[in-house]
Amino acid sequence: MAQNARDAFRPCEIACKLIGLLPFYTSEKVKIWQKVVNWCQVVVVFVAISWVIFKYVPDDVDEDLKSSVMNRSIVILVCMNYALPICCTVFCMVLSGKIVSILSCLEYVDGQLKLLKTDLDYRSHRNLSSIMMHLSTIPTCLLMLMYWTKADFSNVWYFFATTYISLHYSVCCSTAGTLGWFTCKRLQALSDTMLRMYFPTTPTSGGFLTTTAPGHTAETAVCSEKEQLTVLRQIKILHDKLNDVVELVNYCFSVQITFCVGLCFVIGVVCSFGLFRAFIYRNELFYMGVLNFIWYMYYLFFVLFFIAVGSKITREGKRIGVLVHKAINCSTSTAVINELNIFSQQLLHRSPVITCGLFVYDWTLLYTVSYSGGGCKINSIN
Repeated sequence: MAQNARDAFRPCEIACKLIGLLPFYTSEKVKIWQKVVNWCQVVVVFVAISWVIFKYVPDDVDEDLKSSVMNRSIVILVCMNYALPICCTVFCMVLSGKIVSILSCLEYVDGQLKLLKTDLDYRSHRNLSSIMMHLSTIPTCLLMLMYWTKADFSNVWYFFATTYISLHYSVCCSTAGTLGWFTCKRLQALSDTMLRMYFPTTPTSGGFLTTTAPGHTAETAVCSEKEQLTVLRQIKILHDKLNDVVELVNYCFSVQITFCVGLCFVIGVVCSFGLFRAFIYRNELFYMGVLNFIWYMYYLFFVLFFIAVGSKITREGKRIGVLVHKAINCSTSTAVINELNIFSQQLLHRSPVITCGLFVYDWTLLYTVSYSGGGCKINSIN
């Protein structure tokens, strides 16, 4: 049973170590023999990736699909698909210490939340981590097996090589999304703590009544002004710490996720065009086109999961701001109002946002991609 953030993250950690995204030993104090093992792991991983690239990329690129557009698209797709594991492995290995720091920061936040009488459900955290790893590995192996069977390949090594390459995409997206979800749950716990125990959010004559709707029991703030100030300062520190976690997630995974989003976009274009072409000509590639489209929807799921987590983090950050301003309007203590105003300025200048530096990973990203083409046409006409 999971007892902390590290235990909840264990399934993701194991999967990352098996495919080479994280070193075998990630503790803060690594012994010499453990460093040797980690370096051996790096050598083995890069030798395996290099062997796969030099062995199978020429064959995949030279495949003739009887369409110049499809042939050129396949070249781009193959190059990006085989470049992805290099990108993910290099950045994850180099930034493995930062990933460990994310877990350390989450454990610190958890300890402080316990002091505020707020407990987290580590079982649900562990379940999500396990589910995402199963969704990352099992369907990938099944899809690759279906490709291998349909294409009637006799080379078993090609099946293992393509499966290993494809796992980097799903596992990397799942790991980044899981860490983002952990952070989102702590932001939610922080806002729930503020709403539940310490600050009124409905104006009354005394400033302490929080619920006056019919059928509800009136609740009052459970602490004095001094306790409110103490708790508010602690909440400010935890909010700042969670912003540090969000920035670490951006720093550790922005390049990999951006590469995954680009690969997903290319796969979507190629597979959609291939399915449309196979549907028109009704040739022997029709079933392969359907399988390619299923592969694209599978890849799209992980991108949407990460975008959903990023959007949820943004909403939770805005929710805390709403609660702070409600508390400012309802509080009767000048000292508490001053402290809430300082917190409001902190929220204004530093809000949790998942970004790669070029764009924000939330649902507005999909809207921008969907409507950018139409906007360009309108501008060109004007």
